[in-house]
Amino acid sequence: MGGNADDDFAGSKREVEFRGVHRAIICGNVGQVPVQKILRNGHTVTVFTVGTGGMFDQRRVGAENLPVPAQWHRIAVHNEHLGTYAVQKLVKNAAVYVEGDIETRVYNDRINNQLKNIPEICVRRDGKIHLVQSGDSDVSKSLEELREGLF
Repeated sequence: MGGNADDDFAGSKREVEFRGVHRAIICGNVGQVPVQKILRNGHTVTVFTVGTGGMFDQRRVGAENLPVPAQWHRIAVHNEHLGTYAVQKLVKNAAVYVEGDIETRVYNDRINNQLKNIPEICVRRDGKIHLVQSGDSDVSKSLEELREGLF
């Protein structure tokens, strides 16, 4: 658009720092129900888990063949309004859509005296939590439709 040949990516000599995208979109079932905790600084954080994936074993008959989540994700909600929404609306096995930042929390385990790293999805000001109603069909909805009407 009116530029010279030196402006293309292949010939560019400028150094640009790429920070990356540390964002996660999780659609799954609530495992551990949301629990609100008050931190020392007075802020609240709501913590719960979401299970994603899983396989359906068709060889077994009965309640044992329900899909079991293959991956558990720890969700930490640092937004007070979204945390209150999570505590009021989310129950065990409820289908939920969560969008937040991928962060690693580092703490010192006092029992074993070890430094521990816990990966978690942090929902802050720009994050989203949406309870997917049982009558809704997720398969027919696009990602944009899921994002509409989020709290």
